[in-house]
Amino acid sequence: MDDKRQTRQESDEEKSRRLRRQRRLRQEMRRRRRRKALILRGVLAAAFLLIVVLLIWGISAVAGKISGGKEEREKEKNQTQTAESEEQLQEVAAEKILHLSFASLIADTEAAFGQEERQAALAMDQGHLTVDEFNQVLQQLYDQGYILVKLHDLATWDQESGQMQEQTLRLPSGKKPLILSQTNLSFDLSLTGQGCASAIVLDDSGKIQARLDQADGTSQTGAYDVIPCVDAFVEAHPDFSYQGARGVLSFSGYNGVLGYRTDENLGTAENNKYASRYGIFNTAEETEAAAPVIEALRAEGWEFAATGYANLSYARDLETVQEDMELWQSRVKPLLGDVDILMFPEGTDIGDRKPYADDNEKYRFLEEQGFRYFCSRDLGEPFTQITDAYVRSGYWNLDGYRMYQDLYQDAGRFSGILDFSGLYDMERPSVASEESGTEEEESGDDSGTDTEGSQEAE
Repeated sequence: MDDKRQTRQESDEEKSRRLRRQRRLRQEMRRRRRRKALILRGVLAAAFLLIVVLLIWGISAVAGKISGGKEEREKEKNQTQTAESEEQLQEVAAEKILHLSFASLIADTEAAFGQEERQAALAMDQGHLTVDEFNQVLQQLYDQGYILVKLHDLATWDQESGQMQEQTLRLPSGKKPLILSQTNLSFDLSLTGQGCASAIVLDDSGKIQARLDQADGTSQTGAYDVIPCVDAFVEAHPDFSYQGARGVLSFSGYNGVLGYRTDENLGTAENNKYASRYGIFNTAEETEAAAPVIEALRAEGWEFAATGYANLSYARDLETVQEDMELWQSRVKPLLGDVDILMFPEGTDIGDRKPYADDNEKYRFLEEQGFRYFCSRDLGEPFTQITDAYVRSGYWNLDGYRMYQDLYQDAGRFSGILDFSGLYDMERPSVASEESGTEEEESGDDSGTDTEGSQEAE
């Protein structure tokens, strides 16, 4: 036998077992690698998720801190502004509050001043402002720092104590209180065709407007009188109104209210001096049409006042005053509801500036009728009187005659308040007479009566 080592041949079975072992080893290695890869991916996913959570938490914390800081700063800012606003408010005494009163406005100057009847044109000239003049007056008052307040803002009636409780007016710094009123909101039929609005109406959107009837029988609505002019100005200048104040509207009854022919006399030919010219009115329909307008005015902040049924001076005897007021209570009050303001007819008070005395029978009667606020024409210094029983406010009537006095007669009543030189309508008959050097005869309108202080009753 050869000494050289001979290599043993591997049997088929051994080769098969060897290959199986190698295969198992390779499979085990692959499984281990997969487990490691899965573990690594899990660790990486967990780490990524943790990082995302930490980032979200961090961002939220920072945002919350920023938001909290902003809210805190906003809160501090609001507190500062509130404190500053409180500091900027001023208490205003009620003793000398300016009260301006106006008649219906002239919307069509040609119809008013171009009338063939000279006396009628002069009456319109002296007794009324034009729409444009009135709007300029509002602008000047606003520029002077005036702000509208309600008469009821000055004092309120306390039912329990049976006394007036004076209120404190706290107005923004630099503001001056102003009471505005319009007299006799009947839209007298006698003014038809003379350039004034004929009624207060609601347009299709429910907005308060004035209706202007044209000579050709057509009508149009718009800001043609005091109410819609004031509403439009307050809408454009909200700081012209204190807590929604507008003004005082006074109502007689002989021609109805607001241009609606609600008075029972207008529904019959008997005792109706207008029947031959304007016909007979359906007073029930007129009353129904007036109701939503009255509610809209009340909701908007206008205050209502009585001015007597027939608009007759209460300087007359007590019996006349009683008869007139009883007619107002029975024919006008049901339309308006409770009214505690009396604007004396023709502006004539029932006493002088001294407080009403117990022996003033007219005052006692009017007090029994529920009146607690009294307004009269008083051309002296602005006058407000507040007692335990009532409030009195003296007003200046502002019309064509008052402007004429300041411009051409050096009355100076409105000096420092209003400047009429740039707003006075130069088409007024008064201007023509002034330029020609002639004096026009006064129309007899009570607005031309220059009485310093209230007139004392008989």
